[in-house]
Amino acid sequence: MTVCIAAVCAGGTKIVVAADRMFTLSAPLNLEFQTAEKKIIPIGTSCVVLASGNSAYATEVVQEAKRLLDGNQNPSIVNAVEVTKNAFLHVRANKVREQVLVPMLGPDYLKFEAMNFSLPQYLQFQPNIFQQLAAQMSVFNFGTDMIVAGADGDGARIAYVWNPGTMVWLDKLGYSAIGSGGLHATTRLSLGSQTRDSTLADTVYRVYAAKKAAEVAPGVGSETDLAIIQNGSITSDTTALLTKAEEILKRSRIIMTPDLAELNALLAEEAQ
Repeated sequence: MTVCIAAVCAGGTKIVVAADRMFTLSAPLNLEFQTAEKKIIPIGTSCVVLASGNSAYATEVVQEAKRLLDGNQNPSIVNAVEVTKNAFLHVRANKVREQVLVPMLGPDYLKFEAMNFSLPQYLQFQPNIFQQLAAQMSVFNFGTDMIVAGADGDGARIAYVWNPGTMVWLDKLGYSAIGSGGLHATTRLSLGSQTRDSTLADTVYRVYAAKKAAEVAPGVGSETDLAIIQNGSITSDTTALLTKAEEILKRSRIIMTPDLAELNALLAEEAQ
């Protein structure tokens, strides 16, 4: 229940990312609320992770990824994606053990495990139970999808990581959106003709417009965070850009290619 967006631009050298701030609590609470917490999480000086779904598990994945980076504040995007994927696999394996394996086998298995025996050894005389466990573990999904976006000397890249720890690079398309508003955002970006060669101003506007379009989806909040990854750093103080993009969007609600002269001027001013 969210929307997270990332789009490469400027000839494959920069990335614009955006996300809402809505948090959703399922039954029995059934609450939706916006907080000051941002969903754009830096894991290096020029790399971020955005996550949809279970925010608690996503936090565990990000913390594990940072641990695997072992203090490296400037990882390559390839390295950042690899550690995020490995962290995803690690957290999922822990949750499988906690939510499937231990509840089904009980404390006897924990005693057996403490003696350094494996699960196949424990279940060698109970093959049917082993098959049931294997089936449950294979389909276990802790409900978290992630975008890893970053830029280094080889350019800007986006990767998508999802259950059960699969990763794919989105270099050809150049953008991605996840969460309950992901379809709306992706549609808006495609209708706006977003490509890796789009200008930074075009991309800022299109990503913002995509986020606003996604707000019709359930669980997507009205608050917007936007960041730009370029020149080895992350620019997250983009209030002025968001204000200007909103003004342009209101003037050009049905125009897919509005006049972005004011947005270009603002970006040029901030670059000085």
